[in-house]
This record gives sequence, C-alpha cells and structure tokens, in this order.
Amino acid sequence: MKIGIYGSIDAGEVKDKTIDYIAVEQGTFHLLNQGITPIIVIGDMDSIEDKSILEEFQIKLYSPIKDDTDTALAMQYAFEHGYDEIDLYGVTKKRMDHFMAVISLLEQYQNYSVTIYDEYNKIYVLQSGKHKIYKDGYHYFSIFAFDKSFITIQNAHYNLDHYLLERSNPLCVSNQMNNEYVIIENSDTILLIQAKK
Repeated sequence: MKIGIYGSIDAGEVKDKTIDYIAVEQGTFHLLNQGITPIIVIGDMDSIEDKSILEEFQIKLYSPIKDDTDTALAMQYAFEHGYDEIDLYGVTKKRMDHFMAVISLLEQYQNYSVTIYDEYNKIYVLQSGKHKIYKDGYHYFSIFAFDKSFITIQNAHYNLDHYLLERSNPLCVSNQMNNEYVIIENSDTILLIQAKK
C-alpha cells in the first residue's frame, strides 16, 4: 500500500495525486497549493507561524525535544499504519544534515520501498538482484554502496563488470543513460540516484 509524505521544503509537484499524503509541518502548505488535503499533519510545528490553519486537520504533535526527526516520525507513522511504499518529497536542499538523516532512514528502512523526489532527482534503494532502470526523463544515474557490493552495469555510457564498489568509493557517480534503460546488477543493497540534465 502506497502513501506520500511531503516535508517542509517545496519540492515541486507530486508525481501521483491519486494516493493519500502525510504532511510534515510546512508540507501542509505545499500539498494544499496542489489541491491535496493531507490525511494527517505530523511534527513539532516549530516552523509554522500561523497555527490556526492546522485546526482543520488531524495533527500528531511532538515536542521539539525528541530523538527522531519529523520525517522519521512521519515514516514510522506510515509503516505502523500498513503502508509499505512511500513517495517522499520536501527533504532535499537547504539543511544537508537533515538530508543526510533521510539517507540514513533509507538505509534503515531498506526493506520498504521509499523513493525521494524533487524537481531534479529520484533517489531510492535497490536490493540485491538484477534491475532494469528506465530513463523516465532522468539522464544521469549514480550508485553508492551502503556497505560494499559487486556491481555490473550494462547498456549505459560507462559499463562495469562485477566491480566491487565500497561505501567510500565514489566511482559510480554521474553515469549516463544514453538509451531508454540500463541494467544494474548488485550483490548487496545500493543507493541509486537518477538525475535530470
């Protein structure tokens, strides 16, 4: 079951308006601007000046002094309510520390399907296996290992054959999708970033 989460940063239009959405604080306004009413608003609400707008929504309010980020709490809420697929918006740009926390969440929840979108990028995890990755408007792709993984890349601008990619190795940055799809085979979990020109 799929749901969307929209964080506090404006990341443009959502890809799928047919699913439910959770708003994280300012994400409420980004969703409303697209004609989407969130099913719940989650966070400590420290970034919302006029809280009167929140009166019409279901709210899960947290103390600003907490062990999890608002995005982590929204993801936990989704998983606890039976969702296993998340489209995630509004978590890139500005605060890089928060973005790194989100990347940590992708690693933590790698058994779920979580995809980060913004105007330029699509970021998600690939479990071990052989995958056909379609271009879908994204020209570049980069691969990062969470630990280490043998990588084979076919049908791309730069191909690889059973290359051991380790976490500290940035070799697989900025490959190009010259065709409609590439084939990626990985022996362990990897992070894939597709980017527009």
